[in-house]
Order: sequence, then structure tokens, then C-alpha cells
Amino acid sequence: MDKKTKALELYLEGFKLVEIAQQLGISQPAVTKILRQFPEYHQEKERRKKENEKRAKEWRNEYKKQKREQYEEEYELLQKDHREAVQSLSRKGRLSNDVLIKLCILHYDYSKEKERLVFNESAGKRPADLPKSTYVHKNVLKQFRV
Repeated sequence: MDKKTKALELYLEGFKLVEIAQQLGISQPAVTKILRQFPEYHQEKERRKKENEKRAKEWRNEYKKQKREQYEEEYELLQKDHREAVQSLSRKGRLSNDVLIKLCILHYDYSKEKERLVFNESAGKRPADLPKSTYVHKNVLKQFRV
């Protein structure tokens, strides 16, 4: 059997051009040049191309699905926070001190001796609706304890 028909047979069996070149002992461009002479090569090439596109599409869909699942928990937490904020805003039209402090927690420092959160004036001028300080139970805000 000559190299041309052997190359075509191997290609139709599913071998890659590089593998065919190694088996026949010729270069990969030479294999491509040989195979271009056959109409079966072009049909097989199109079939492989469609198969690879299908496989890539399936991989992308699986990747997107994994990403969605990964962020699902974070999204649920975000929704929970949103519902809490909506409830706190819709009750009286005014936020409670606890909610205000929670939203502006970075502007408060924990005072150990008073066991209170105290507004840090170096963060800027305190708005009138923010309390100067608020009591904090020992177990609630452990991150402020030193």
C-alpha cells in the first residue's frame, strides 16, 4: 500500500496529522498536501470541525453552569441583605440606630473601657442621624476587642 492511501486510511480512522506523519516518516505539511487530493479528507475535516465546535459548546455550557453554582451562595446572601435593607427602610421611613451603625461600621471604633462603639471624628463630620456611641455586648462584636 502506498503512502497516499495509507495516510487517507489513518486520517479516516481518526488519527491526527502529526501522528500520521510520524507513522509514515514524513513531515506534517507533506501529509496535508497528500490528503488534500482526496474529497474524503475535506468531508472528514468538516465533520471533525463540527464535532469540535459541539464539544467546545458543551464545555462552555458546563463551565458557565459551574460558575453559576459557585456564585449562587453569594447571590443568596446578597438577596438576604437586600431584603433586610428593604424591610428596615420601609417600616418607618427611617433607619434604626443599629442599622445605621451596621452600614457605617468603618467609622466607629470600639471603646474597651466603656464597651461601646464610638464615632471616630477623624473619619469626617458625623451626620446628625448617626449616634455618637452605642452599647455593644461583649459577645456581639468580638472583632473590636483587643
